Amino acid sequence: MPKNVRNIIVFGSRLLSASAIVALILLSACGTGPSERADQVSQARPAGDVTLERLLNADAEPGQWLTGGRDWRQSYYSPLTQISKRNVTKLGYAWSSSLIDVPQVGLEATPIVVDGRMFTSGLGGEVYALDARTGTPLWSFKPELSPNAVVTGLGGVNRGVAVWRGKVYVAATDAQLYALDAEAGTVLWKADTVIDHSRAYFSTGAPYVAGKYVLIGNGGADFDARGYVSAYDLETGKLGWRFFTVPGHPKKSFEHPELEMAAKTWDPDSLWDLGLGGTAWDGMAYDPELNLVYVGTGNGLPWNRALRSPKGGDNLFLASVLAIDANTGALKWYYQTTPGDSWDYTATAKMILADLTINGQRRKILMQAPKNGFFYVLDRATGELLSAEPYVYRNWASHVDMRTGRPVETAQADYTHEPKLIFPMHGGGHNWQPMSYSPSTGLVYIATMHGGEVFGSLTEPFKSKRRAGGNTGTIARLVANLPVGWPSADELKADWPDPAFRTFLLAWDPVRQKEVWKVETTSKYPSMSGGVISSAAGLVFEGDADGYLYVFDAANGKRLHSMKVGSRILAAPMTYTAGNEQFVAVMAGATGDKGGRIVAFRLGGGEIPQLFHAVDSTGSIKPSVEDATDMTEVERGQKFFESNCALCHLNNWAPDLTRMTAETHREFLGIVRNGARTEKGMPNFRDAVSESEAKAIHAYIIHDAWETYRRQNKGAQSEPH
Repeated sequence: MPKNVRNIIVFGSRLLSASAIVALILLSACGTGPSERADQVSQARPAGDVTLERLLNADAEPGQWLTGGRDWRQSYYSPLTQISKRNVTKLGYAWSSSLIDVPQVGLEATPIVVDGRMFTSGLGGEVYALDARTGTPLWSFKPELSPNAVVTGLGGVNRGVAVWRGKVYVAATDAQLYALDAEAGTVLWKADTVIDHSRAYFSTGAPYVAGKYVLIGNGGADFDARGYVSAYDLETGKLGWRFFTVPGHPKKSFEHPELEMAAKTWDPDSLWDLGLGGTAWDGMAYDPELNLVYVGTGNGLPWNRALRSPKGGDNLFLASVLAIDANTGALKWYYQTTPGDSWDYTATAKMILADLTINGQRRKILMQAPKNGFFYVLDRATGELLSAEPYVYRNWASHVDMRTGRPVETAQADYTHEPKLIFPMHGGGHNWQPMSYSPSTGLVYIATMHGGEVFGSLTEPFKSKRRAGGNTGTIARLVANLPVGWPSADELKADWPDPAFRTFLLAWDPVRQKEVWKVETTSKYPSMSGGVISSAAGLVFEGDADGYLYVFDAANGKRLHSMKVGSRILAAPMTYTAGNEQFVAVMAGATGDKGGRIVAFRLGGGEIPQLFHAVDSTGSIKPSVEDATDMTEVERGQKFFESNCALCHLNNWAPDLTRMTAETHREFLGIVRNGARTEKGMPNFRDAVSESEAKAIHAYIIHDAWETYRRQNKGAQSEPH
């Protein structure tokens, strides 16, 4: 593993600029208060004026939230203390802004606030600028998505924008990167980040500014994508460099020298034509002093390495943290969290940069809690592994060998020949939701998940599809939804903890590598909880799938306050000041909700208007069509469902199809084959599923809906209502 990292640039002064100091002195002479002075200085700046100097001195402007994680360290921590343990129960509604009114939406961005303006993103890559004090809309931008774009079953989600020197950067779902004028929202430039439009590339992550470039990765590792991250000139949009996260066919030339080394960790007969995955779809961070950008990479394709790379190998750079020179795109070091990944254990979770004393030595470290269940602390200058301990229950690996840096796999990890109950599930012990590091407590706060999932091989020979989500080559199912012919749930669960899905808020000590406290946050909806922020006032904020925003005591996890927002919350909140007041804001809306909005809170605020509500996905519902009677067609449809639909629709990432309305049943073929609901996040499967196959899938769904209803209502009659 290469360790040779050069400190390209060390930035000097961490003081306020001379002009800012003069402005503060003049305002002080006029007798204005601290918050008013800050507001007046802010008003003198152009819109979206985030600079390196401001980022390096972010704590000197505690009322700003300049990046997705507030500061360059991506800490998701605020120095603000106006909202405290003493008065947090007075926190109430300040304002809200409705962003979208369609169902099947996922709002996952953390807003950025710069000098009284809030910038955030929504469905498909829409961008909104609002007055941070009142929520008054200032401008909005809606990208014109390509009609051939792949829109994922996650609803065309977007995890935020980047703001830099008067520009707002966003990646639309069709992987077009935009630079917008922060004042007016007009397009300054646009870059196509897709290298091959015949493949299923899309973007859901936020762009990231590193040095003179803005970086973006893509999604598509469950379709037919080959991963890479691209760097574009901040001013012109011209491509600066591109780093591929997996090699291409070794018989062809390599795009950059690191790939020749990576190719040696793959079977020469790997499924090169399928792309192999490894997409960089979310987590990044940047250290301006080391001039290194850190990129997390995703899962392999197909998931099972026995299909992907039959003779084995670590399959670099899947499920890895890459440290890349921000100027040149050259790899400085890498660390692979899950060599030869077979379980969708991506390393795309957010990363936090901090300076900690470990074993008596002050270290520049990088922290990540990827899906695989281990919490990693790495030296961010060299890539040296400092610690890796489990933060959730897992049975796929016993521990991480500190000598080699590799997880030690157990016999339970291999599901090639028979189904296995594996912890954590493919959604991971922690997913994309931001975690927070508080220098006040020294703890990291993480939205974690407990749950087991049964992994198994396909019942039919694997056949790859272009631009389709059925290329995982693996069946991953909750115990309650096992395929016909698999061992019983009781047999699979024997000797293992209860695999039922549960969520927790975890406080983790990254120095001692141990849990400090944990509180359960499981909701009545089988969904992930939201991202986390913390504050210098000793508070932790997190939303959940029941539509509440909670405030916890950072020291012990005691719940101090709760506010019913109404819509499910997956995004991380954020906090800022406007005028003399501290606000907390969060994006609310997820799959099944009747719309989405951003809601802001302040001390002394009122009751929250319940404009939207989460659709209850629990309880039984009588199917709206007659049961399918051709069991041969039902069994045929089940096989097609397993390879094309189950990944999302049976693991809570997309709607439960057994609850389809009569209208949806009538439109089924148009939805699957003609893309009738691409704007709501349902891809067009015309190239992957024939009309005959789609009809068989429909028959299976109908029969499964009736079987579910009968199980929940013993003795129910089979005629439609």
